[in-house]
Amino acid sequence: MDEGKKRKEITGWLYLDPRSKLLILVLFSVVVMIDVVDGPAYIVRAIMTFVPVFLVCLEGKLHIGARFTVLFIAASVLQNYAQRHFGGALGMLVLFLCYMVTQFAPTMITVWYCISTTKINEFMAAMNRMHAPQGLSISIAVMMRFFPTLAEEYRSIRDAMKMRGIQFGGGKVTKMVAYRLIPLLFSSVNIGDELSAAAVTRGLGAPVKRTNVCDIGFHACDFLIVSVMSILTIFYVWLSLQSGVKLL
Repeated sequence: MDEGKKRKEITGWLYLDPRSKLLILVLFSVVVMIDVVDGPAYIVRAIMTFVPVFLVCLEGKLHIGARFTVLFIAASVLQNYAQRHFGGALGMLVLFLCYMVTQFAPTMITVWYCISTTKINEFMAAMNRMHAPQGLSISIAVMMRFFPTLAEEYRSIRDAMKMRGIQFGGGKVTKMVAYRLIPLLFSSVNIGDELSAAAVTRGLGAPVKRTNVCDIGFHACDFLIVSVMSILTIFYVWLSLQSGVKLL
């Protein structure tokens, strides 16, 4: 089996180097620091927002891309409607929730894309190529494994509680909190300990130069996606500064 087929099996239709994903995440971090609600800059931001959605859809997660699209459009429409018709505490609450979705959801889906499509050995190889400190590399690698494992543990706890009839409604909210959150908290501690032990077992943090057998590198798709995102980010910042918007 050639290398192209291996990459396709690992990451779907589009293979991106981990460093390209990190750069895209950094660019989105710059974008969320600028608050724009209308004008040409908002149009550019909306276009950038759906770039990670497009990447997620290429990974075969069409349902996640569709959910995010519906959520983002609904939040944007509701935010504009609430600004004109809602008032008081309810209006402030609706505006705050819609603002959180439109402002930070694009970064969150980008983080999800980076974590779900990057293997730990690929990430560590990329960090070694960038000569990043081992403390930073190991911390991020453990975090990348922690949240997916925690989500899987929560699904197991949720299924177990459903079998026992403990769920929303029926006057069992207190039991639901006790029987779901408390096991999840203890599971979080155990997961952290296990991941730390696994990192030590694999020699992460050892004072030697590590080797890696995975093949990473920049290709045409990396240059295309990174170039598009960089141009859109520069254009977005320029339009925002022209309209007098300041960084958050």
